[in-house]
Amino acid sequence: MLEQTPRPTDDAADLARLDLESLSDDDRHDEAGEYQEKKLGLFFWFCVFWLAAIVLSALFADLLPLKDPDQTFSGTFKEGPSAEHWFGSDNIGKDVFARTIYGARRSLGIAITAEMIGFFIGGTIGLLAGYYRGRIEGVLTGGIDVLLAFPALILALVLSIFLGGTELPVLRTIAGTPTKALVVALGILTIPTIARITRAGVLVNTEREYVLAARTLGARDLRIMIREVLPNVLPAMLAFALIGVSFLIIVEAALAFLGVSDVNQASWGVMITLGRDNLDDAPHAVLFPAFFMFLTVLSINYIGDRLRQYYDVRESAL
Repeated sequence: MLEQTPRPTDDAADLARLDLESLSDDDRHDEAGEYQEKKLGLFFWFCVFWLAAIVLSALFADLLPLKDPDQTFSGTFKEGPSAEHWFGSDNIGKDVFARTIYGARRSLGIAITAEMIGFFIGGTIGLLAGYYRGRIEGVLTGGIDVLLAFPALILALVLSIFLGGTELPVLRTIAGTPTKALVVALGILTIPTIARITRAGVLVNTEREYVLAARTLGARDLRIMIREVLPNVLPAMLAFALIGVSFLIIVEAALAFLGVSDVNQASWGVMITLGRDNLDDAPHAVLFPAFFMFLTVLSINYIGDRLRQYYDVRESAL
């Protein structure tokens, strides 16, 4: 006589159901933990507030009740912070607070403009190299590797001096002033890194199913690159470009310290350079612009890092 297989009792079924419910609770806790990781955090919003305040102050400095940054106030040489001059005055009597705000306009303007040049040129190079590969990739990546072989500061210094003193008509039109030469030099400096980031993302995305499907349907290469590949690479490009702006702010200050800048226009680097000889008598003329530059660079770096992590988490959850 064959033995019948015992069926699970009601108690066993209840225990199994409880196990599944507890497992579901654990899964919900894990999902909640992942959700917590996606939060940007309080310090992120502090950095956003500081960066917004600096950018708006720099843009609308002419409308703010600030003193003339180029005006020399008699009898206030190397004067410390006061009610009349919030950040004090420098060695020739200029208001440090006004020059710090106007200096933000020039430092941020140079860094953002140069990063935009590198973003568009480097992004185009990376997009073409990652999509077409072969000889096109070899030529483009070869040029990128040549630029990356030079130390960043030395390359920016050489390019700034060369572009500022060139007599070629085309280059004189593009970089005819010290500020234009500096912007173009820093823009060239950012091209290789943006190109490599873009190329790496394109190499990954061109193997995805939606790109293969678009090719099967007969879509042209330009449409695939712009409509299918670029939107998926763009978040990483923007996050890296944001960090690149902070890097260019520091490079601009370093070049100003080396004398490759227009000292007649206020920037954080120029202010630090002009005030370095008076640190004993007027340290505030250096500390305030340096502090503003430090907080701005920290904010940009932190925002860029958090956005990169945020988008990485979201992509991994798809």
